[in-house]
Order: sequence, then C-alpha cells, then structure tokens
Amino acid sequence: MRGANFVWALVLLIGLGAACSNEPAATAPPPAPTAAPAPPPSPDAAAKPKMVANPDGLSLADRIAKRQAAEKKLAGELADAEHKRLLAYDKGKLPLHKEVFAAIKKYRAAYAKAKTKEDVEKVRVGQQKALEATGKKMATIDPTGGNSNVVTDYDIMLNAIANDYPDALELSFAGDKKPLEEQTAELDKRTKKIEDWLAELKAAKK
Repeated sequence: MRGANFVWALVLLIGLGAACSNEPAATAPPPAPTAAPAPPPSPDAAAKPKMVANPDGLSLADRIAKRQAAEKKLAGELADAEHKRLLAYDKGKLPLHKEVFAAIKKYRAAYAKAKTKEDVEKVRVGQQKALEATGKKMATIDPTGGNSNVVTDYDIMLNAIANDYPDALELSFAGDKKPLEEQTAELDKRTKKIEDWLAELKAAKK
C-alpha cells in the first residue's frame, strides 16, 4: 500500500514539473515612453522691448541737426587755431616775406617792356640767377614746411615767372592769348592773397 502511494506521488510531481516547463518565460516590461520636448515660445509670447523716451527730448532730425552744428563749430575752432598758428609763425619772418615778395613783383614787372620773343628771352636769361637766389632765400622762411601761409604761393610764382609766364608771353606775340590770360589770372590771384596776408601780419600784435 505504501509502495502504491509513493508511486502515485512521484507521478504527480513529474506531471507538475512538465506543466511548469511548458509555460512561456516572463518578458521585461516595455520602456516607458519619453516625453516630447516642449515647443519654443511663439513670437507673440516673447517679451517685447519697451520704448524708452530720448533723454534729451529731441527727435531724430533735431539730433542730426545738433550734431552737424557741433561738428561745424569744432571745424571753425580748429581753423581759427590754425590761422593763429600760421599768423604767429609768419609774423616772426615778416622781413624775409617782404624781401621775397618785393623781388617776385620786380621779376614779373621786368617782362612788361618786352615786345618781341627776343625781348622775353633776354629778360628770362638776365634774371635767372636772381630768381634762383630768391628761391633759396624763400626756403629759409619755412625750412620744414607747413608753418607759413604763403611760402607755397611764392614758390609757384617764382616757377611761373621763370618758365610758364614768359612762354605764355611769347605765344601771345604769335596770336595765342589764352595761355597768357591764364598765367596772368593765376599770378594776380596769388599776389592778392600775399598782399592781404602781409597786411594782416603787419597789423597783428606780437
């Protein structure tokens, strides 16, 4: 009887084991879904900059006009300072200015009596060395440059009287008056500038 019970129990255990082996294996749970990124804020939601009133209370046009007026004032002040600087420098060289300018006027006037091409060449050759000497004296007024208001005018006039002016004078005897008119106008313009400047130098206080 015991043997029958033992056999029956063994059969029952074997049956249970077979049933358990036939069950499917447990699988891992699926991963939880990830949250979608939040959408960027819409332009309407963005903070709008606040309008700040101009501290000076001026409109754009008024500010532009104000800036232009300030720039013009500054330019005027700089020009005035430069004028005073040149005036002070040339004032100390006034005797040399008078000598150089007097010589230039003399060289130009020498051509007034020339009636022919031969007359012009005679005057040109006759005052060539004097012109060179005056040029050297002129250079002593402002050796480094940029300090005199009229040295450049002296230089241009000396070169014209030595070359372009007599050339134009000779052409005028041949009927071509245009070059002489241009040279005369240029020399007259610079003569007026120098005369005005020398008068201002004479009147300026030390």
